[in-house]
Amino acid sequence: MILRYIAYWPANLAFVLLSYLLSPALAALSLLTGPRLPGVLQWFSTLDADLDGGVVQRVRGYEAGLTGWRLWWQRTCWICRNPAHGWQSRLLGMPAAGTVIIEQKISETPKNQWYVMETAKGVRFFCFKRDQPLIGGFYLKLWFGWVNKAYDGRNHHYSFQIGPKRRS
Repeated sequence: MILRYIAYWPANLAFVLLSYLLSPALAALSLLTGPRLPGVLQWFSTLDADLDGGVVQRVRGYEAGLTGWRLWWQRTCWICRNPAHGWQSRLLGMPAAGTVIIEQKISETPKNQWYVMETAKGVRFFCFKRDQPLIGGFYLKLWFGWVNKAYDGRNHHYSFQIGPKRRS
């Protein structure tokens, strides 16, 4: 379970870095093709939303009706906010169909979540989430393992996420 996660880490890192590097070009392409990247390029973003997902999901700072450079910048930011989620789901993910939760522990102070899940074929995988409080209304979001929710309905995507977030 842990060994598989560690083995996937270099590929994940490469895909995430590639997403960051390509984000300006992918956002520019989207201005020509629309908010959903074509074909396999969608794997550089989220599978459950297009590049305007921040607007639909009401993420702070994302605005509807933008055009030109402002739209390009917003879509670039969306790719960077959700780098390589498609790759993390389709290539590195665990199948959702038939997956069951074997173990679940949730605490509120500090907010921790731990899951051990098992695929229909008996492969176990884990999810650890922690919101570490910081100062000024921020917290450090720590996610490791495979996300306990299959956002695209098909796979639990590989997750290695560390970053500050503002409390809502």
